[in-house]
Amino acid sequence: MRKLTRFNSLLALCLTTCALVFWAGDLHADTRTLTWKNPIIDKYLADPCVYFHNGFYYMMATGKAPDGRGIQIYKSPDLQEWTFVRGAVKPGGPKNWNWKHFWAPEVIEIDDKFYLYYTASPEDSPNNRGNRVGVAVANDIEGPYTDLGVVIPHGSIDGHPFRDRDGQMYMYYTIEQYNGKGLTAGNIYMEKMTSPTSVDGNPVKIFDQYGWQEGPIVQNIDGTYVMTFSEGAWTDDTYKVRYATAPSPLGPYKEGENIVLQSNEVVKGPGHHFLFKDEGGNDWIAYHGWDTDYTARYPRIDPIVIGKERVYVNGPSFTTQRYEIRP
Repeated sequence: MRKLTRFNSLLALCLTTCALVFWAGDLHADTRTLTWKNPIIDKYLADPCVYFHNGFYYMMATGKAPDGRGIQIYKSPDLQEWTFVRGAVKPGGPKNWNWKHFWAPEVIEIDDKFYLYYTASPEDSPNNRGNRVGVAVANDIEGPYTDLGVVIPHGSIDGHPFRDRDGQMYMYYTIEQYNGKGLTAGNIYMEKMTSPTSVDGNPVKIFDQYGWQEGPIVQNIDGTYVMTFSEGAWTDDTYKVRYATAPSPLGPYKEGENIVLQSNEVVKGPGHHFLFKDEGGNDWIAYHGWDTDYTARYPRIDPIVIGKERVYVNGPSFTTQRYEIRP
């Protein structure tokens, strides 16, 4: 009887071990190793916004497309190989708000439609003073997008629509300060959105810690609102990504302890970023950065850790990187 009991115990142990091996194998099968090297596309594509939808990654970026439309759209199955899709928005006439200077795209899905927010300006726009944040819409993320007009009418750039967990939406953006001779500062403002195409008309300044801050992105991390943004001059190596935190989307925002991204020996002026999740739900940052000769702003990606008290990126990377995507 003792031998039989021992045999049963060994059999149970074997079955348990086998089950664990199969379980571990299943986990391994679900893990995909991503290999990439920045820049992910070897051409001038600034202000990248990456969005995962229906098994593909889509990137919207600043730059006129070959078809003459503003904002370029690219598509990738794996964040490595990218294919040009189309230009997103057809420019309006010279007096229209969106005649030129298309930049800073950001896409969001609302009620099965895709809303593309972007900055543009009319023909008569000295010193970029005519910049506005507007929006276009499409039934498919690949477009084409139809312009719906201006959302923020007053000297605004870099619109970011943030949808909180309670469904309330907010528009964060930068207002450019002008002293009669040129642009002197950029401060981050916020307004509640009343629809995908309108705000409540009550702008609130939420951050002006530095001379120039732009490109805000907000996330709700367990009740702490983490805002990442770019600071410095986009034309040189002072441009960088910082963060601030607040107990409410309205603020007050407190400056974070560390710089998220800054220039290194290969990548200069990394910034104007977007935060996105891969197919496994892991956090990434998409951003642009100059080469050392300042010939172009190239699109780049790196994993990011976003916490209540610290935001960290091991970058900007410029060598071959590997990352295990786990669901």
